[in-house]
Amino acid sequence: MSLKSKGHWNVPKEIKNNDILGYILNSRNIEDSKSFLHPLLENIPDSRNLFDSKWAAELIIESVNKGKKIVIHGDFDSDGICATSLLWDFLYRELSDFLSKRVDVIPYIPNRIEQGYGLTEDSLEDVLELGGELLISVDCGVRDEKLIKKYQKKNLSVIITDHHQPPENISPKLSYPLVHQMFPTHEYPFPQICGTAVVFLLIQEIRRQVGMDYKITPDSKGLDLVALATVTDLMPLIDVNRIFVSFGLKQIASGSREGLRQLCLRAGINFKDINSYHLGYLIGPRINAAGRIGSPMDAVKLLVSNNEKTCNEISAELDDLNFQRQKLTQEIKQQAEDQIPKKKFKFLFILGQDWHEGVIGLVAGKLLEEFHVPVIVATQNGSLVKGSARSIQGFNITEALSKFDKYLERFGGHELAAGFTAKLDSIDEFVREFVEYAEEEITDKMLLSKLNVDLVLESDKVNKKLIDDLSLLEPFGYGNPRPTICLRNLVVYRKTVMGKEENHLKLIVKGSGIDLLTLILFGAGEDKDEIEKDSIIDVVGYPDLNIWNGNESVQFNVKEWRFSEG
Repeated sequence: MSLKSKGHWNVPKEIKNNDILGYILNSRNIEDSKSFLHPLLENIPDSRNLFDSKWAAELIIESVNKGKKIVIHGDFDSDGICATSLLWDFLYRELSDFLSKRVDVIPYIPNRIEQGYGLTEDSLEDVLELGGELLISVDCGVRDEKLIKKYQKKNLSVIITDHHQPPENISPKLSYPLVHQMFPTHEYPFPQICGTAVVFLLIQEIRRQVGMDYKITPDSKGLDLVALATVTDLMPLIDVNRIFVSFGLKQIASGSREGLRQLCLRAGINFKDINSYHLGYLIGPRINAAGRIGSPMDAVKLLVSNNEKTCNEISAELDDLNFQRQKLTQEIKQQAEDQIPKKKFKFLFILGQDWHEGVIGLVAGKLLEEFHVPVIVATQNGSLVKGSARSIQGFNITEALSKFDKYLERFGGHELAAGFTAKLDSIDEFVREFVEYAEEEITDKMLLSKLNVDLVLESDKVNKKLIDDLSLLEPFGYGNPRPTICLRNLVVYRKTVMGKEENHLKLIVKGSGIDLLTLILFGAGEDKDEIEKDSIIDVVGYPDLNIWNGNESVQFNVKEWRFSEG
């Protein structure tokens, strides 16, 4: 792997003052710097602003009072697992204790491979077999009005909680509560929240109606799961989401949820120092592994259990599943790469035979990173084709799929990620028309690989103070990336190849100051023969602290490099 730049750097003018933090906030169009840097729970809009939350809460309370069996129907990804766990925990434990009345509620997540995504006839039949009288969906169901009406006739009451894009033709008045932040006529003040956040807000409304304390405080149960789901579902870490994640991370750091504590220990994370990177790249994948190639209910058990032994055992299982997931993803990616055309293309459609559908989305994501074009990776299993799509900025993949829904059995997703199911006999026509559409709509400008640089600094500005200043911008993630810094005209003084496979580089460089600076290039094994002593390079990346044997030293982690132009 090489870190040598293959695209364009959008580099601003060199900053001329010392207000680096102010410069970044201004460049990101953050007007209220105080609320951004110091998030407050009181700034989360009231749960009554969420469409149908009042109606849904009333129906849940009525069902509880009548002793009806409630089934929580979740999705099998991290967001769905967190939302299922949060709602079950509240109804079964907190609400039961408050009312001094056992709430008859069970969690249910369908099998990804056998039953597919979301509400299906198969999964709803399971709900009826479980004795369900009230179905509460979490993280799914917004596009299933027709199916829901069918099962309402079978005396199944339904509440839908979801955050995915509603269909354009959604009925203005539904026969069931749809708790949703983007309902066309009643949008939540900040609509870009995950399914777990929707459930969390609904819980506050239930609390309000039964007389429980509904004010959101740092101790409000569930902020940790909202944080995990927000990061793993790639919600933008601004506004409400920034508040949720900031306080959720603090809750995880307290060690109050045994399952997350054990998962952190298993992943080699000091949970007291947890950050958004850990959630997105270490904890989230282990939760998702259960839904992708294992049983998502194992992950639910982990998140709701208070038993140390149980949590330790399940976290070990999820760790093993995650390793299997990584291996499977790499194997299918290699097979997918064999289908990639050598000619220039704006869109990739790759179809495999009996590929594990739990990882095709990950493969699509990796191909997107490598080629910077929208990608669909699909697998044929019998008479059905299931696909996962990943896209680039400017090409809304869910909106694009909606234009060809006549070929699809079902579909759904976000602007940059989606999934679908189609019959095999319609897939050729779908691919032909979809690729034609994509080739017309996707411009060369969209495909230009660009790295946005936040600021240009002299190397002597890379110090502990800079790291401390930038830390105020955390949590980092989608919508609020870690600031990218450009350093120019660095002279390589010494080069060290690191790693068992010699795939990392450490460079000692001379810049603008009198001190030498350490650069770390992870995954740059292919560059070891190209960068030599006395090479003059530009780099983009971010500063970090290296802590070893109790000693701290500043280093600069490189994302890309290039030879200086002079």
